[in-house]
Amino acid sequence: MNLFDYFFRKWNKREVVISEDTLENSNDLWADSVTTGWEYTCNLLLTTPRICIEKDGFITKDTSVKPELIGERNNLGKDGDPSGNFGYWIRRHGHEEEFEELANISQNMIYARPSDIGRIPPKSKLEDDFKSFLIDFRIIVESNISIEKKLFMINDELSIKSEAYKDIYKKLVLEKRFPDSFFRDILCELNGVSKNTASILWESGYLTKEQILNAPCSELIEIKGLGKNMISKIKN
Repeated sequence: MNLFDYFFRKWNKREVVISEDTLENSNDLWADSVTTGWEYTCNLLLTTPRICIEKDGFITKDTSVKPELIGERNNLGKDGDPSGNFGYWIRRHGHEEEFEELANISQNMIYARPSDIGRIPPKSKLEDDFKSFLIDFRIIVESNISIEKKLFMINDELSIKSEAYKDIYKKLVLEKRFPDSFFRDILCELNGVSKNTASILWESGYLTKEQILNAPCSELIEIKGLGKNMISKIKN
């Protein structure tokens, strides 16, 4: 029997322990004898807050309680484990490093993670590069500088910071019309603003929610494609 077969036999045996013993006594598995810890995994998306990306891969060995989500209100997924819009916690069982080495996950697309530039193998150089890019991007996004300065820093500085960044930036521009689409979509958070309306506002020079909310109605009514009803919704 090779090590790979041994690992899965042992894994299946431990699953039996959960179903036969723990489920009889409790509907909550957070204190089961199989879980050795929790690992946080963030969503590799442009919308994921910096704090979540920086905590990606963080491991806690405290199994006495379920860990709380990072950067967002706590929420439980269908399986009862912490899962939210920006990331989730997965249980560890003590064999993760052994399995990762056996499965060569950094080279295997079967285990790849979804992201804004396509699926990325975990523990790979591309994953490291993209997480680094996302962190630098979120530093700019979450700063208090003007939208014009943010766009300049992304287009003229972040885009050429390294060869890896150049490739990531180019892919995002071609597939998502980055970074304009990212900031334009934020306008959809305004009441009644669809993607089409957001595009009209963006092309008219209104780049932030604040600029729109602070603009006088007499000014907004001059924008082709906006009407009094839409402006009223936005302002309210």
